[in-house]
Amino acid sequence: MTFAASKIRNIAFVGHPSAGKTTLIDALAHHMGVTPRKGLVSEKTSLCDTEPEEQEKQHSLHMAVVSTVWHDEQWTFLDSPGYPDFQAEAVGALYGADLVVGVVSCASGVTFNLRQKMEAARRLGRGRAILVTHLDDPNADFDELVEELRKAFGTTCVPYHLPDQSGPGFKRVRRTIEDPESPWRQDLMDEVMDACEDEELMNRYLETQEIDDPSLKKLLPHSLVAGSIVPILVCNPVSGVGIGDVVEFFEHYAPGADEIHFVAEDGAEVRPDPAGELTGVVFNVKSDSHVGKVCIARIHRGTLSAQASIVGPNSPDKGEKIGGLFRIVGKKREPIENAGPGEIVAFTKVDGVPFGAAFSTPGKRAARVPMPPLPEPMVAAAVQPKSRADEQKIGEALHKIEAEDPTFRVVHDPMTHEMVAYGMSDLHLQVTEARLKRRYGVEITTHPPRIAYKETVQRPSEGHHRHKKQTGGRGQFGECYLRVKPLPAGSGFKFTDMVVGGAIPRNFIPAVEKGIREVVTTGVLTNSEVVDVEVELYDGKFHDVDSDEASFKIAGARAFRDGFTKASPILLEPIMEVTIHVPTHAAGAIFSDLTSHRRGQVVDQDNEDGGHTTIVKAHVPLSTVLTYHRDLKSQSAGEGSYTLKLSHYAQVPANEQQRVLSQYSKKHEED
Repeated sequence: MTFAASKIRNIAFVGHPSAGKTTLIDALAHHMGVTPRKGLVSEKTSLCDTEPEEQEKQHSLHMAVVSTVWHDEQWTFLDSPGYPDFQAEAVGALYGADLVVGVVSCASGVTFNLRQKMEAARRLGRGRAILVTHLDDPNADFDELVEELRKAFGTTCVPYHLPDQSGPGFKRVRRTIEDPESPWRQDLMDEVMDACEDEELMNRYLETQEIDDPSLKKLLPHSLVAGSIVPILVCNPVSGVGIGDVVEFFEHYAPGADEIHFVAEDGAEVRPDPAGELTGVVFNVKSDSHVGKVCIARIHRGTLSAQASIVGPNSPDKGEKIGGLFRIVGKKREPIENAGPGEIVAFTKVDGVPFGAAFSTPGKRAARVPMPPLPEPMVAAAVQPKSRADEQKIGEALHKIEAEDPTFRVVHDPMTHEMVAYGMSDLHLQVTEARLKRRYGVEITTHPPRIAYKETVQRPSEGHHRHKKQTGGRGQFGECYLRVKPLPAGSGFKFTDMVVGGAIPRNFIPAVEKGIREVVTTGVLTNSEVVDVEVELYDGKFHDVDSDEASFKIAGARAFRDGFTKASPILLEPIMEVTIHVPTHAAGAIFSDLTSHRRGQVVDQDNEDGGHTTIVKAHVPLSTVLTYHRDLKSQSAGEGSYTLKLSHYAQVPANEQQRVLSQYSKKHEED
């Protein structure tokens, strides 16, 4: 059975950790009869927190989906992690939803995290609402929180619900529009009418200053999507107070899937036509031990059947037959036959449709509705398998983790020859490490990745080496004289043959160059690449019997090392362009830290989010920001974020170079 788009309610819950999102969904699901007993995070019975890591930490770490049919409508709740460390999960939830509900604790107030996600929902054109929890906390003050919300989200933020009181005595919720004494009643109606396009209704309102229930049901969903109102709802998910009122609001006023306008990359609107060409987008990927890859998708147009073949960007031309079509209820999957526009479904055994990709039927081109951009993972750890058995399994296991989490990435660094894993934070990498062990039996060790320094010289010098070895019978002999010269930055490495008079036979010159280039690749000071250096081979000696290519390869390499160490060698370090987003009140500490403690240079500054957020761009040595995520978290109370990209290489200061060389020498001795 498929549902008309107007009968589909897709609601995502976002907010700070511990605001009560998961507890709220468990309460809503219980109220709708999804579960006979309300799930509890503390008892590890929640519908949403089903992974062992989530149950251990008692925090959501993945997006969870709870779908049900209630009052002849299709409902899907999307629970997103509060931790910004798991950003891909939250982005997926925002994309799949028609209404985004920011859950805020009355005891804690508005957070930077909540503001960011609600702003992302606004940019996506989703309807938005605020739901206040923890009103029974002794420190709760609803009136004060409303003012804080209006300051954060504007005067469109108006209470739709009013609690009877704040604090432990909170027992009841009433609708603002039913309270003629409420100072918010007129504001609520004004904001609803602000997006009204019905001239008759507008004239009636101007005459009466009243909105009846039928008109409210008609106007409020449109006002939500238009952004003219962000209603404030109230409930206590733990005790159940107000849960029925919240469900009633969603049932009557949450925008249906037909209210949201999706636009493809080519600018064309994708209308929710069940008879149109199939178009859907995968906005989350999970891995199941029994069926493998599970894609969670929103259908934008057309109808998908359980027997269909689909094609994505990595699919063969003939497409791939899906392994089943399902609605998701927590960790359970309920098979269905068909799904139409607006529905959120899961399908299995399709490898050609990755996270964020559009799909269609074979022979047709999917209209890709782009997802919001994901942040680049910045926290790095070098990864090594613990055992030889793990070496055989680690590649496939990491590939599966990458497929379901686009903010986790593994690369082989060609400069340091390390396998480096990138994530959003230490917590993100720790959870991934635990998942590797639990799901795939792969254990790893991690350590800070090596910095890819480069080596060069500051002045010309000469190098020489005679390689002579006699052990009985034919010996080894080769002798090289060369000059080492600095080149302009960016020149790389240059080898010049200036030998005359046959001092070194022509057939041995390539061996000399090969020996030198091997040293250039592995470095002299720190096993780092040598750059911006020219070598001129100008003289040498050979022996008619004992000279061979191996002898001249050794002589060339050692002559280059000799000349390099005499040419005032220096280290070059990677300088990163770091872009930092922090609450404006924390910007001063960020500036001071960058310039005073990290050898950084601020190159630009800007503001966004109405001045609440400061954007700082700076050039900073990579060595000083390897653990920057920890310091930024401390300096910004967990509300800062940053991105890094390579800007250029620059000379390491003399005292810093001495420290690096000392550390390298110590490690070399230990090895």
